Amino acid sequence: MAYLVWGKGRSGLAAFNLLKAKGFEVIIGDDKEDKNLWREVWGSVDTVVLSPGIPPSHPLWQEAIKSSKEVIGETELAYRFYKGKNIIAVTGTDGKSTTVHLIHHFTSFKEGGNFGTPFSEIVLDNDKEDVVLEVSSFQGKTLDTFRPNVGIFLNFSKDHLDWHPNIEDYLASKKRIFKNQTKEDLLILNAQKPVCDTPSLAKKVFFGEKGDLKVVGNDIYYKDEVFIKNVYHPSLKGLHNLYNIAVASFVAFSMGISLEDIRKSLETFEALPFRYQYLGNFDGIDIYNDSKSTTVNALMSALESTKAPILLIAGGIDKGGDFSSLSIYKDKIKMVFLYGKDKNLIKDQIESFLRVCVADSLEEALIKAKTEANKGDTILFSPACASFDMFESYKHRGEVFNALVKKHFSSL
Repeated sequence: MAYLVWGKGRSGLAAFNLLKAKGFEVIIGDDKEDKNLWREVWGSVDTVVLSPGIPPSHPLWQEAIKSSKEVIGETELAYRFYKGKNIIAVTGTDGKSTTVHLIHHFTSFKEGGNFGTPFSEIVLDNDKEDVVLEVSSFQGKTLDTFRPNVGIFLNFSKDHLDWHPNIEDYLASKKRIFKNQTKEDLLILNAQKPVCDTPSLAKKVFFGEKGDLKVVGNDIYYKDEVFIKNVYHPSLKGLHNLYNIAVASFVAFSMGISLEDIRKSLETFEALPFRYQYLGNFDGIDIYNDSKSTTVNALMSALESTKAPILLIAGGIDKGGDFSSLSIYKDKIKMVFLYGKDKNLIKDQIESFLRVCVADSLEEALIKAKTEANKGDTILFSPACASFDMFESYKHRGEVFNALVKKHFSSL
């Protein structure tokens, strides 16, 4: 059996190395260096392993459909060689990485997938390792036999429509992650997002205000009984992060970790940067760096968690979000400062109910926000857009924002 791996990023190379180690014939290429290679070897290939960034509209994928060749992704490939006991799969439009990182910290399971180490790399190193994987919709679309014994679907909102042909395909790709679960498995779903519910034989636990697992104040309840009392972490602020902690704690508990050990582990947890990261109070002004916010849904979570008055900095490349939905927070938002490629598109959606200032750069937006800020205000950087118009990634964008705060706020 011969494989074609298309994509030479980390996941593509991990898939290639795993197949070579297992003794299979495998060819690797990508659009940058080997654009026509796949056509030249097509007749000798049985299965195509696509990197997550390659959309269904790609000619290679379309040709595979026409010729009935198997198309899988690196996650599905790795699963076929996996011999371990526990796979926890986490998906959702927002919050995946934080939840994966929390579960890893509570359980010591190897973390990877869409964030961090590719599953194939983990399997090549130790095919019996317990794992907690972040699984994106791109990866979900190419799954076939994959079966996690614990599945988590955190939330869902409009996103990635530059890759998926429509929102229905995006949702179906998320739900595909859990389609092979059995009654022996566990599936955790968002009670506030009925769209996340999916036909499954797995035992379902719902989280949220209307769910089995809920947050009341700083306490976590399961079926109306206190699960963990007085939950607090200085870097995991906001209701959305309390629910990330609740879900991760419940999963760890289901894996046999005691509540006492979970609480102790939370005290030593180091949050991932740029996810509603509190930078501090500067001359009476709180500042948050939420550069990881690339969707309106993520921005809404940040606004829900932030005390008013809010000076919001947002912008970049719009991913098709509905910014008019910010109207429900119009009484919390003092002013919005927009920058980036689609700043005027966003302005058109919100200027009827919010004060808006347009800037030519992130630095100019921050300076203008500082000028408008008074003691007791909060500056929230939550872009709700992709970063690639001005930055290499959301991480680069977050680093730049931190540097700008340091430059313009003397207390840092």
